[in-house]
Amino acid sequence: MDYGNLISKTWDIIWKNKFLILLGVLVALSGSGGGGGNPAQFTASGNDLDWQNLPRFDYEYGSPFQNLELPLIAVGGIVLLVVILFLAGLVLWAVGTISRGGLISAVNEIELGNPTNFSEAFRAGWQKGWRLIGIGLVPAMPGLVLIFSSLIALGFYGGFEALSRGVNNPIEEWVFLPILVLACILVPVMIILSLLRVFANRACMLEDLNVISSYRRGFEVLGENLGPAVLLFLLQIAISVGIGIMMMIPSILIALCCFLWPVFLLIGGGFDAFYSTLWTLAWREWTGLPVAASDGEVAISEG
Repeated sequence: MDYGNLISKTWDIIWKNKFLILLGVLVALSGSGGGGGNPAQFTASGNDLDWQNLPRFDYEYGSPFQNLELPLIAVGGIVLLVVILFLAGLVLWAVGTISRGGLISAVNEIELGNPTNFSEAFRAGWQKGWRLIGIGLVPAMPGLVLIFSSLIALGFYGGFEALSRGVNNPIEEWVFLPILVLACILVPVMIILSLLRVFANRACMLEDLNVISSYRRGFEVLGENLGPAVLLFLLQIAISVGIGIMMMIPSILIALCCFLWPVFLLIGGGFDAFYSTLWTLAWREWTGLPVAASDGEVAISEG
C-alpha cells in the first residue's frame, strides 16, 4: 500500500468535496469521532498532599448517604435534567452515527465517479441507520455493563453505610473490588470492538451487511490486512500528534474565546472527515472494490 498516495488522495477528495466536512462536523458533535487530549491537566505527586493524615469524609462530615433532606421538587428537577441531557446526547450520537455512514457512502460514490452531495450522502446513511446504530452499540455494551455494575455496587455501598451508621464496616472495602476486576476484562474488550467498528461500518455501507455479518466481515478484512491496518493506525496517530502539537496554542485561544468555538468544531469535523475517508479508501483497496477510470469507464483496483 502506497501510504503517501493514500493521504494525498484523501486530501484531494476532501478539498474537492467540502460537504464531507459538514458530515464530519455532525460526527464531531456526537462525540463519536476522534478526540484529543486536554492540554490543561493538573497532576499531583505523593509529596504534594499528606494523604495519610487527611480526615475521613464520613467521620468528619457524616456519610453522604445519610440525612438526605433534598426537597422533592429539587430531586425531580435533577432527574428531569439528567433525562433531557441523556436524550439529547442519544439523538446527537445517532445523528453522528448516521453521518459516519454517509461519509463512507459519499467517498465510495466519489471513487465510482458518481456525483453526490450532502443530502444524498446523509440519506444513504439514514437508509442503513438502524444497522449503523446497532454496530455502534456493540462496543458500548461492555461500558454499559460496567456502568450498571458500578451503580449496583454504589447502591450496596450506600446500604452498608446506612446500616453501619458511621461504624467502620470491613465489607465496604470489598464492594468495589469486583468492579475493578470486571473493568480489567471489559475495557480491553471495548477497545477491540471499537477498533473493529471502523471495519464493520464499511462492511455495512459498502457490502450491505447486517450488524453481525458486518463485524464478521470486518474481522475477516482486518485479519487479511493486519500489517497495513496497524501501520495505517500508527500513521493516523502520528498525524494527530503532529497536528495536535501545532494546534496547541491556537486551540487554547479558541477555547478561551467562545465566539471561535464553531471554528474549533469545523476543524474537528475536518479531521473526522479526513480519517473516515482515509479508512474508506484503504478498505476499498484491501477488498478490491471498483474505481472510476480516467476515461469514464470503471476499472477494478488491485488490492
